Amino acid sequence: MIDSDYQANEELLAAQKELGIETFNAHFREVFGIPCLDFVNSIVINLPEPCYANCEYCIDTYLRKNSIDNANFLKICEKVLREFPNIKNVAITGGTLNSKDFNSLIDLIKAYFPDSYINWNTNGAALNEDYFSGITKINHINLHRNSVNEEINKKIFKATKPILTIEQAKILFGEKLCLRVTIDESFDIDEYSRLGIPLYLNRLLPGSKETDDVFNYTLKKLNISNETDIRRRNVYLIANYQGIPVRICVGDKLATHIQNRRPTYLNVAIIHRSGIVCGSWFEDDKLIYNPSTQLENNKNNVQKLSLTKSIK
Repeated sequence: MIDSDYQANEELLAAQKELGIETFNAHFREVFGIPCLDFVNSIVINLPEPCYANCEYCIDTYLRKNSIDNANFLKICEKVLREFPNIKNVAITGGTLNSKDFNSLIDLIKAYFPDSYINWNTNGAALNEDYFSGITKINHINLHRNSVNEEINKKIFKATKPILTIEQAKILFGEKLCLRVTIDESFDIDEYSRLGIPLYLNRLLPGSKETDDVFNYTLKKLNISNETDIRRRNVYLIANYQGIPVRICVGDKLATHIQNRRPTYLNVAIIHRSGIVCGSWFEDDKLIYNPSTQLENNKNNVQKLSLTKSIK
């Protein structure tokens, strides 16, 4: 087994060589007491309360069992906001928060980063005008849909709380509204384009021959620009269909899951609903804060590292 301190030194020295001393020194610092290279300008917040849906295709089910209480979750969010000084984008997803805590979270983000761009992904469960205070400060809201038909959408979600209809979402969210849809075998872009609402399309991964065929057929119908966007290591295409803006996530082409990997390079900070904070969608990869062990108070590894002296 490789000694963790030795491994940290080796990885950071390799990064110094790869990046050059000037770039390395500009990004090298301790994050929650852990030496790393901080390139973070984006935070993802996975809300801890239930999403109130029971979709059969959900890949997030096991994470619901690991949620902490709202009060401690908000404290951890503030710790993260204090820790990273260069935040420009905040994505909110997950589960949910009740309106009081949700509005408090948005106020907290804006208190630390008043010019940040906030994007909220929601299925519209249990939402009402009590969320309006927070909504006014959010830039963009992706409403997850399974069908343009309201009854079919309800059946697929199997929600235990009322789900916003598209018409209700138009009223509550206004021009911030975008429909987030995963392209499955029944997807028809013409059905959605008739709603006149911008679209955020996800490729179904892993998919089947049928879903891949529909995805490729949909791409052929779009007017895709030469512009691409990479955020949090996901690749996006920018397109238009009959005057409707369309953004397509073709899937995470860059990231890999490596268990117990050091956070040598940090490109994003993800606050999981358990309160664990990582530089990865996986709680055991690029771990930087664990509320159960309070990693930010453990300075032993930092004291053992000699690298900080060698680069000055």
